Amino acid sequence: MIETYERMPLGSVVSLKGNPKKLMVIARVPIADDDGREYYDYGFCLYPEGLLGDTVIYSNHDQIEAVHFIGFSDEEDEEILRQTEETLKELDIRKAQPSVMGEW
Repeated sequence: MIETYERMPLGSVVSLKGNPKKLMVIARVPIADDDGREYYDYGFCLYPEGLLGDTVIYSNHDQIEAVHFIGFSDEEDEEILRQTEETLKELDIRKAQPSVMGEW
């Protein structure tokens, strides 16, 4: 198994617990609540299908069961992650808890 990052780089391909379908990271720390009071660690699209319409799958890092591919990360990416973590500490926003997912 590939070692995971604290926040997976964009383009990473993973499987979530309880579902063998591969997903690709397309967003990190998306605010998925219409009121802007909750965030998830990731937004995913299906792999290899890609984004179908506007369907994004939201989940958190602790739900990752297997990592199949690590996406690209460089100094710019690391700086964005640092800024994101600082902003999260300043905001009054909670981490969402995904519901149990069925088969896709």
